[in-house]
This record gives sequence, structure tokens and C-alpha cells, in this order.
Amino acid sequence: MILMRLIDSHCHLDYNRNRKDIDEVISRAKSNNLVAIITCTIDKKIDQVKLLIKKYNNYVFHSLGLHPPGYTKESVKYIKKLILENSNSIVSIGEVGLDYHWVKNEKDRKYQEIAFREFIKLSKKINKPIVVHSREAEKEAIDILEDENASNVLMHCYSGPVELVKRIINNNWLISVPTSVVNRKIHQKIAIECPLKNMVIETDSPFLSPDKEKNEPYKVIFAAKKISELKKIGLNKVADETTANAIKFYSLPL
Repeated sequence: MILMRLIDSHCHLDYNRNRKDIDEVISRAKSNNLVAIITCTIDKKIDQVKLLIKKYNNYVFHSLGLHPPGYTKESVKYIKKLILENSNSIVSIGEVGLDYHWVKNEKDRKYQEIAFREFIKLSKKINKPIVVHSREAEKEAIDILEDENASNVLMHCYSGPVELVKRIINNNWLISVPTSVVNRKIHQKIAIECPLKNMVIETDSPFLSPDKEKNEPYKVIFAAKKISELKKIGLNKVADETTANAIKFYSLPL
């Protein structure tokens, strides 16, 4: 019997840096058929994640980026330096992108666009895929990605207009469907519209929980089950295809 294989393609294991249950979190993930976890750092502190990827070698993988509301010339310069210094140990740049939900000032939005282009260029320079945050700026992010001829792109937790999904698919990019697909209609619409060949699944934990408890990587199965229900296809097929997509996108040694 072949066991189901799942990958949490985006989470934040370091979000609560003093949490003492990280080993239990990893243990629960392994017990629930996860074969890999992609943890994303979005600020300047990456020491804990470095320890995690060393301890859980070829199981926990590192994506390095910067949350767009935190963009300043200083922070972007620093993270770009970190990315270059760690280019051999990270699997992607991200999450990076645009955030018009929290950032309302037009000057700050313009700088986000400049910094986003810099991260796209950097992803090409080091030959790493890019994971894109595009909250309430989905069209603008897609426009920039297309203008920069970005190719290896994951639209993280995409919740924009459904009609833009066709552009994402036509560019052969991926969309990650989060665990909140269980209870958010917009993610359900995206999951129905997006073909499996362009899909991965994520928890974005500790955020976007599918239930009333704190989210964590093993709960990615909730997303897989809901997608199976919405698309009326087998759970194993959802797991197999989204896992294969994540392995290919991140070039995981699995």
C-alpha cells in the first residue's frame, strides 16, 4: 500500500520564536504523511530556521523573503544581502510582492513596486523560484511579474479576482490553496477554477486555520480534502499532484 504524500508548501515555523513545541509540530507532520515543509521567513531573523533546516535536513526547507508592509530601503537591502549569502541553502525567494491592504500611502506603494522588481531580478540572478504575496494588489503584482518576464512563480494564498486566474495559468505559474479553503468562499472559488497541474497546498500556519485551533503543517490535509470535495476528484489524486508540483517548483531532493 502506497501512503499518501503531502507537502506544506508555505508556513511560518519561526513565527512564535520561543515556542517550545516545535519538535512536536514536526512529529505530528511526519505522522500525518507530510514529506516536506517549506518554512518562510519574512524578516531579518533567520537563525532559528537555520537550526531547523539543519536538524530536519531534507524535511524542513527554507524560503527567505520580506513581508511587503515591512519594505524600507534599509530592510530590502538587508534581506537581499541575506538572500545572496544563503542562496545555496534556500529553496526560493519569498514571500515578497505587494500589499495594498495594509499599505495605503501611494508613495509607499510605489516603493513596494520598485522593491518587488528588485526581488524578481534577484530570483533570476540566483536561479531560484519566487513566492508572491499580492494582497489586494493581485492585478498589479501579475502586471509586474509579466513585465519582468518572471517564469518560476508561486502566487501564495491567492485570493484575488477569479478572472485573473486564467492569466496565472497561461503564464504556467502556480497557485497555493491554503487550509482556509475549508471556510472561505474566495479560496473555494479559486480552488475550483485552478487546475491541479497549477496548484500546491499550504497552511500559512500559524495563520488561516481550518478549525478553531492554531494552524500547523499537518493540517494541510484539510486543504487537500476540501479540494477533493470541491473538484469531485479523489483525495489521493489531489495529494499526488500537488506534492509533485511542490517538489518540482522548489527543486526538492525527494
